[in-house]
Amino acid sequence: MKTFNPVRGTNDYAPRAAKIRAWAKQTILESYQENGYNLITTPILEHLDFLNSSDGGDNLRLMFKTIKRKDKLDLTKPNLTEEDITAEGLRYDLTVPLARFYANNKEKLPTPFKSIQIDYAFRAERPQRGRDRQFIQCDIDVFGDATINAELELLKTVIDTYQKLGFNKLVVKINSRKILTALILNAGFNEEDVNSVCITLDKLDKISLNGVIMELIEKNFATENINKLADTLADININGVDVLVKNGANATDVAEITYLINTLNKITNNRYEIKFDVSIVRGQGYYTGAVFEVYTDGFGGAIGGGGRYDNMVGKFSGQPVPAVGFGLGFEPVCMLIKERGIEVPLKQNLALIYDDEDICEVFKVKEELKKQYNVSLYKRAKNMKSFYEKIVEVADCVTSVADYKQGKEIKLLNM
Repeated sequence: MKTFNPVRGTNDYAPRAAKIRAWAKQTILESYQENGYNLITTPILEHLDFLNSSDGGDNLRLMFKTIKRKDKLDLTKPNLTEEDITAEGLRYDLTVPLARFYANNKEKLPTPFKSIQIDYAFRAERPQRGRDRQFIQCDIDVFGDATINAELELLKTVIDTYQKLGFNKLVVKINSRKILTALILNAGFNEEDVNSVCITLDKLDKISLNGVIMELIEKNFATENINKLADTLADININGVDVLVKNGANATDVAEITYLINTLNKITNNRYEIKFDVSIVRGQGYYTGAVFEVYTDGFGGAIGGGGRYDNMVGKFSGQPVPAVGFGLGFEPVCMLIKERGIEVPLKQNLALIYDDEDICEVFKVKEELKKQYNVSLYKRAKNMKSFYEKIVEVADCVTSVADYKQGKEIKLLNM
């Protein structure tokens, strides 16, 4: 049976939802810009070699790929591989294209360079609440600043942005890939095992510690190493940062994360819960330092996250550049704005109803009303009750109606 539904994992948005999304996007952009970040755009298509070499973790498995054009596609070739038929990839996040952009333009850009990207990304994952296959990311990144103050300014900007969107109860969880790597190595794992262990640890909030242990066993890691890591995680969950050094973390790295948490609490007047959480991993393998995620009540997963990734630009250009970024979860944020009934301050849409008057006079009235409203003209329908239901209640195309009859006072009907 023919269906008119959008492709699975994508969505159509009617006027009401589209208005919320447009307001949210503009609010995020303005908040980022007032904190000194600069808007750029990059293509949705990206070089496969860049995407494949990015240490993107599970995202590489979820990547959409395009097929070569007909003149470059030879399906008669024996033992065809994926490489023989694929051309480019759809970006799975905005970080890899940004690193390529910076490598290509670094000579023209200031240091540090602070960027904004608000655009679509694509992942072939199982659609679920707040997660789609086509989704908007709202990223800010800083290139060229190796100090922890880059993370500090980034996170303060993010917190301010969530507040402007109506999110006043936030939990910011912070960890460090350097600390996490040290804990894993101290448990007896090899250097080449770290990324694989991190990918499993990233599922800790979903599958619990027992689930993590089982997955590490399935990956054939040594039982004694798994048990020691489990004991380490349990110790940290009980005693916090005070036992990190005892479990193998570098004291300087611990001091850096402690400074970030304490200072962020201070400049936000302890309004939010900002804390160390060893379970925050971020599945992508390109993170090298601090990693963080933001949570809010009423939603099971993070509504944004990011971290430091100092090695990615160097993979493209051969010259390492310190970098840190954050991606605000636009899709769950818009969903929660609607569910919570957060007031979206928009100019009202007005329907100007008219009969057979001189259309020039009707346009004069419309121009005057446009000073206060977004105005659309509608010729009076035979069934006005049905008309009102469709334009006001169903589609949310208007929030007020003006009934105009030539030579008479305009009647505003608040709907």
